[in-house]
Amino acid sequence: MPLFAFTCTACGAESELLVRGSETPHCPACESEQLEKQLSHIRPLQAGAPEPVGCGASQCCRMPGGGCAN
Repeated sequence: MPLFAFTCTACGAESELLVRGSETPHCPACESEQLEKQLSHIRPLQAGAPEPVGCGASQCCRMPGGGCAN
């Protein structure tokens, strides 16, 4: 399923939303369509696997579970 991370430019809320096809996502907090897609990391599936390397972009470091070294 296409699950994407967004930050609302209207109210600043961060959310993960399921977006199918040509649907326009809405902020769950304020219903605005002014959403900015965020970068996210794929988390390791195995215990003891190395952590993802920091991406250098401030957006991904704010994501829940982040994983950035920055």
